Amino acid sequence: MLKVNLFVFITGLLVGWGLGGFFLGISIGALLCAIVLIWYTLATELLLQRLNAITLTEASAASTMYRLFLSDAYKLIAAAGFPRTSFSIIQNDVPLAFSLGSRRSGGRIIVTSGLFKTLSRAEISAVVAHELGHIRAGEREITAMWLGLSLVLASVWTALSSQSRKDHLPATLTSVTHQVSPGRLKPDCRADAFAATLCKDSSIMASALHKLERGVRATHWDVLDRTPTLRQLAIVNPIHARLSYERPEQSPMAHRVAELRRLALPNAA
Repeated sequence: MLKVNLFVFITGLLVGWGLGGFFLGISIGALLCAIVLIWYTLATELLLQRLNAITLTEASAASTMYRLFLSDAYKLIAAAGFPRTSFSIIQNDVPLAFSLGSRRSGGRIIVTSGLFKTLSRAEISAVVAHELGHIRAGEREITAMWLGLSLVLASVWTALSSQSRKDHLPATLTSVTHQVSPGRLKPDCRADAFAATLCKDSSIMASALHKLERGVRATHWDVLDRTPTLRQLAIVNPIHARLSYERPEQSPMAHRVAELRRLALPNAA
């Protein structure tokens, strides 16, 4: 967040300096920093509201399944040395998880109800560990800001566009086909490795990835179609899942599982 504020301030300073001098630059830079900080503060709550995500706690958990999920998750969080991470759930059949926030705050992990219909208890724990890996690496600190903005822009685009979702999907799939590379998968591979290490079994993470890939292909959530940022944050990108099915030789999932097999851990799948 410090880097973002520094970039915004310097940009505002240079623009203002060019328009009217040093003091105008300082004023514009400070104003832009204030706007960024306000958006950073409000973005997570706005995002959760737009996704109809409900905060999940031990007190609010409506079923034994969710209480067991939180119990397992809190053990992983303690093992990883994190502050208490928050959890939210979205009632949707697409089996997904993604994360927001910084390691310092503990972050927030959002899961869908479809995750519990698709994975075993151990596999869900591996998914939580994967998301903790992203938070630990500092890859989710400003995610809420970008994702919130992406959802707002997607809503505007949907309102203005007269084309159907099917008109957009082939173009999206084509563009991703040429962009997926081992380099782009490194953050997910690192998070997979962290999950395998935390769970002490790489086969659990590999099994979860295979099941999630099949589950994502078999279900649909229109928010994913119009929000590329959310697709990229999900533990399994729906576009990658379709690509793995239609073009196995370019399968991003096969690459991630192969990286898990290379770990010096027992039970590599």
